[in-house]
Amino acid sequence: MSAYEIERPSGQLRLMNTVASEDAGPCHLSLHQSGKWALVANYHGGTSAVLPLGSNGEVGRATDVKRHEGVLGPRHAAGAPPGSFAWSGHDGPHSHMIQPDPSGRFVLAAGLGLDRILVWKFDAISGKLAVNDRPSVAFPPGDGPRHFVFHPNGRLLYSLQEEGSTLVTLDYDGATGRLTAKQTISSLPLGFVGTNFASDVAISPDARFVYAANRLHDTIAWFAVAAHGTLHFTGEEPTRGDHPRFFTFDPSGKLVYSCNQRAGAIVSFLVNRKTGALSHTGQCTPLGTPSFLAFLRDAGRA
Repeated sequence: MSAYEIERPSGQLRLMNTVASEDAGPCHLSLHQSGKWALVANYHGGTSAVLPLGSNGEVGRATDVKRHEGVLGPRHAAGAPPGSFAWSGHDGPHSHMIQPDPSGRFVLAAGLGLDRILVWKFDAISGKLAVNDRPSVAFPPGDGPRHFVFHPNGRLLYSLQEEGSTLVTLDYDGATGRLTAKQTISSLPLGFVGTNFASDVAISPDARFVYAANRLHDTIAWFAVAAHGTLHFTGEEPTRGDHPRFFTFDPSGKLVYSCNQRAGAIVSFLVNRKTGALSHTGQCTPLGTPSFLAFLRDAGRA
């Protein structure tokens, strides 16, 4: 993991330091609300790590590393779309995402190969993870939980299943870290037949819609959020490029940007805040193999 200083006003990056993530294939990181800890998911190693952040922004050596342990799921998701050949991610535990809960008292990680979201208690003083009273929530065999997002109310979580191509709505108890699934819905339109790998999930700034990206189908779908947090498929928009690995809202919430990894381009879409619908702006930025995009929120720039 490397730390960079953002030089103003140019926005250029200056490398500060680099430390080991303590295992192979780091693929995702998030920051604790205190600003003192970075949380890293090591995909190939199947571990989750905690690294301290100094007052100057430099990264320190890991204070804790937890291996994802349990029974691996099958290669093929039991609930995959008809005709799907989506086989991947169950040759090891494969930590794919890690994030603190809204309170910062618990840390959650997507254990793709175990078909579970793992939950630890987090000590924000020592940077240590401890086994939670309910250490995980299980999903159908082979589903492969990849990414998740909390509802702004802190009482709901949406998990996107890579190989099952589904979105799971879960109730979240912030006092205990307990997750309870209550709805599963396809990330694809009714009647879809074939192979798809779901990739990313986000919730609109007003929390009225949840969005999910589909690779091979190459769309972003949107779902209306009902009163109790359950979802209803509302529509989808082609990403205008292959393999949308990641997408995000801009700070205004008026635009969505899709990182179309295999197309080598970032494509933008207007957001209809009333219906949730996306519409292509006609803008496309060629850029290597984009896999992530973040904005400087004080500047509104990527």
